[in-house]
Amino acid sequence: MKNMRKMLTVLLTAGMLSTLLAGCGGKEAPAPVDSSEPAAEAPAAEDSGEAAGDAAEAPAASGDTTADYVAGSDAPTYVMISKTLSDPIFIDMYVGFSEFCESEGINCMYRGTEEPTAEKEIEVISQLIAQGVDGLAVIASDFDALEPILTQAMGQGISVVTFDSAANPDSRQVHVEQASIDLVGRAQMDSALQICGGAGAEGTIGILSAQPESQLHADWCAAMLKEVEDKPEDYKNITVLPIAYGDDLPDKSTTEAQAMLQNYPELDVIISPTTVGILSAAKVIQDMNSECKVTGVGLPSEMAPYIDNGICYDCYLWDPYDQGYLAAASVHSIATGESTGAVGDTVTAGRLGSYTVEEYYDGGTQVLLGDPIRFTKDNINDYKDLF
Repeated sequence: MKNMRKMLTVLLTAGMLSTLLAGCGGKEAPAPVDSSEPAAEAPAAEDSGEAAGDAAEAPAASGDTTADYVAGSDAPTYVMISKTLSDPIFIDMYVGFSEFCESEGINCMYRGTEEPTAEKEIEVISQLIAQGVDGLAVIASDFDALEPILTQAMGQGISVVTFDSAANPDSRQVHVEQASIDLVGRAQMDSALQICGGAGAEGTIGILSAQPESQLHADWCAAMLKEVEDKPEDYKNITVLPIAYGDDLPDKSTTEAQAMLQNYPELDVIISPTTVGILSAAKVIQDMNSECKVTGVGLPSEMAPYIDNGICYDCYLWDPYDQGYLAAASVHSIATGESTGAVGDTVTAGRLGSYTVEEYYDGGTQVLLGDPIRFTKDNINDYKDLF
């Protein structure tokens, strides 16, 4: 099953998932599209000859226009919206998202933008509202800026959940959280401390985050700093640099990592709570022959070489396929009336079982997927071919 998922991920990235996911509403699955042009005019995958990451030429669903895809079936249509097409983990999430939709006979689509900005994401959502989709699972680029458009969507009867990175409680009916934010944030800082030599050791730690508007990354960074604050004796000889932001873009993340190493040649470790950032930092460290190490949130398939050669001490993640699957199940639960997103409601999630809606720290509610996975030299080979 895991090998099949990996194969689907590769095919989807190339815009060629039509055969294997044809059961998803009886249509070919779409590759991601940018909002720079109306979705109804986007070229089909087989005509463009471009990979999904080239948003300007990205395909619409099934070789038809998006509008035809939505209108041409009696089945509901759920859409996964990512804040950027630069991060391959979102493709993995969509594989899980589409798996759930296929199992329920639901149409599904994936939409995203080249730039992780609220303005671009609002354009995508506006198009989907106009097309009359039934549910949205949104990876939010900004905690507050999406509220007007997502409120509009809910007002028109569209079910709205956020996942991976939340929008505020008024912008959603429930949030799907992949793992405890506090636990993941503190674990990354503890790994950095161990790289420096453990409690009481001297060292310098840099943090390379995504865009500052991303609530998930802001919360992870806050948890890292809280770990330092709560354990003053352990970190008394540690210097934590001001947070740098790579905006979840490879080029900017690379530039920020280079600047860290140039400005702080004795830097011991870079924490990057983003799969784009940690990979960029690892490459920079290797290219500059630095003794610095990295830890953070990373895909095992990408970080395995750097764990093997010692540049990456460890990294953290969860099953992105399950994350996307649970997001789709949560949309479906809201859309069918099984759940309203209130505390105590139940979300039935197929092969994952049932989940109870809980309170979330921001005043809204959440469905929590589970605990994170820590990848090290001891277990990386068990995961590197999976995601």
